[in-house]
Amino acid sequence: MANLQIRIDDKLRDEAQQIANDLGMDLTTAVRVFLKQMVNDKGFPFRPDLDPFYSPKNQEALKVSISQLNAGEIVSKTLDELQNEL
Repeated sequence: MANLQIRIDDKLRDEAQQIANDLGMDLTTAVRVFLKQMVNDKGFPFRPDLDPFYSPKNQEALKVSISQLNAGEIVSKTLDELQNEL
């Protein structure tokens, strides 16, 4: 049997450990489950994906909207108008 050592920050470890405990296992078992599923799927057992909410384009639009709101500039647009801007 092989040993696997990884470095992660304490907060991540603690949060992951709590979730594993809530599922009735320790963190080592949770990592083992992940790795076994990765082998079974021949890839990640989930689709790593970026949340489009955090895209640079959307973040810039949010900054503009917040600035307008703070300046008291209410901008009203229909859903179609908003979708056309994308």
